[in-house]
Amino acid sequence: MDDRTIHFSYDLLILVLRWLQDDYNSLFHSALVDHSFREAAATYLYRKVTFSPAFTPVLDLKRRDPLQEGLFVSAQMPHNAPLVRRLEVSGFVSTRPAPLNKLPGYLMGALECWVNLHTVVFAPRQYHEDLFTDILPLLPRLQRLRSISVNPSCADEKHAAALVQLRRLESLTIHSPTRAILQFLPDWLKELEPTLREFRLTHGCGSVTPGVLRSFLPHLQNVPTFAIGLSYSLTDDDVFKFWQDMPRLESLEARYYRQLRPPIRPRLTHLRSLTARFWSLHSVEETHAFCHWICLVVSKAPLETLKMVCESECFLWFNHDPLVEHLCVKHSKTLRSLHMHDSFISKDALRALCRSCTALEELSVSIRREALNDFPSIAAPLVRLHTVVFTIRHIKRRMDISQEFAERIFRSAPSLRRVTVDEKRFEVRRVRCLR
Repeated sequence: MDDRTIHFSYDLLILVLRWLQDDYNSLFHSALVDHSFREAAATYLYRKVTFSPAFTPVLDLKRRDPLQEGLFVSAQMPHNAPLVRRLEVSGFVSTRPAPLNKLPGYLMGALECWVNLHTVVFAPRQYHEDLFTDILPLLPRLQRLRSISVNPSCADEKHAAALVQLRRLESLTIHSPTRAILQFLPDWLKELEPTLREFRLTHGCGSVTPGVLRSFLPHLQNVPTFAIGLSYSLTDDDVFKFWQDMPRLESLEARYYRQLRPPIRPRLTHLRSLTARFWSLHSVEETHAFCHWICLVVSKAPLETLKMVCESECFLWFNHDPLVEHLCVKHSKTLRSLHMHDSFISKDALRALCRSCTALEELSVSIRREALNDFPSIAAPLVRLHTVVFTIRHIKRRMDISQEFAERIFRSAPSLRRVTVDEKRFEVRRVRCLR
């Protein structure tokens, strides 16, 4: 070998390849360079193993078994198995029972190898009822397991007793919690209290009543992250009082639905991050009611991150200007990240946002074309802004901006690095070359 060949250390390569951590094709080719590259690339290649089959309308008996080759198999090799930190089973898994469905057997063998698993996600959309029957009793053997996310496939009457045997969890997520798991939760949360820091009940939470919710409270006094899905059994007052009695609550995710009774104003003095999920808003009145609900939740909070997510595919675009006005008045000094990709704001609201919320680092909103054209002239106060995402509304076709206009946007804010307009992305490494 040429003596002039440069050898990079593992410590340096692991930092460089982090930029490619989700680009498996590039990681694969990097692993072919030499031994040092292989070790560094393997850390990201085998960090997570995901099995998430797409939906197929018919059963294809001629289809090759995807778990007999590829990443799932190579991740079980002795030199790769210690690198696996995350396992996910999701998507449309076969509804055939074992032994016709070989997935349970494969998972049992894999769990014997992946002793360093930190995160497990068992949330298939389609599955056989006994898919995880023999898998759940193996999870307590994973000494490094700290995070688990499950849906009814693991939390029904048949599996709940095995699931709640897990200890030392730092993060617990239950999608569409069943009555069976809710009965176990108070005692389970008591066992997890010394370590638990994130607790989420997501999607359909119709079985979560005010009494059930209050039964969790004594064991969530040290939990800073909480999420609750949609439950028509809970009023705003129920959830507001519950959040208010969590003294360390810093990050919150909630599903909004409109209620006619005016709620209390909660004092969430430690809340820094809010994710508000909602269904399509069909009138100005509904939109302003949603804005008012968010304003109530964050009124006493040192808010840094606000994310609004629409769960509907059909949108009617009414402006969320009252919310922007509140943010400019109450949170202009603390707000760092604003994600309103599914929420429309006017040109005047965008101008006020740029003028007042000068600490913004990330911004994602829906606007008109006129507001986009105006942005380069009003973005100068946003000295920390590094990422903007604009969705253009009220036009018939997706807007295709030129590179020259993208350069104008980059020049408008000194720290801006990434610009996306209608899913067309521009990125720069050095702003110096654009000036």
